[in-house]
Amino acid sequence: MKLSDFPDPTLIPVNGVELEVFEAGRENAGNPVVLCHGWPGHASVWRHQVPALVAAGYHVIVPNQRGYGNSSRPADVTAYDIGHLSGDLVALLDHFGYDRAVFVGHDWGASVVWGLALLHPDRVDKVIPSQRPPV
Repeated sequence: MKLSDFPDPTLIPVNGVELEVFEAGRENAGNPVVLCHGWPGHASVWRHQVPALVAAGYHVIVPNQRGYGNSSRPADVTAYDIGHLSGDLVALLDHFGYDRAVFVGHDWGASVVWGLALLHPDRVDKVIPSQRPPV
């Protein structure tokens, strides 16, 4: 997938901010996977994985975390703690009507999904952390 083929974003209000979210495979509703980018990344780092995950039957949800891309950029540094970042992902699940999802995190995104699993274990099916670039 070329970057120009990456899904168009939608701004979704969650947890007191707006997240820029890229989505593919809505026809696979009921089988969500959320891909969380690393630092200083962007959701588009997952462009190579999105088509394969859709083909495998997943509803792929790829947010830019707060502070990245066109997502909100709160001024207060405490707005970026693990409670807020994991809360954004919980609110994103609520937006799409999902109780649970598979979460894949790269680099800083891995830290966020680990925190999510600790703070909100009832919302997590699986956590897949990765320190390798998803290229």
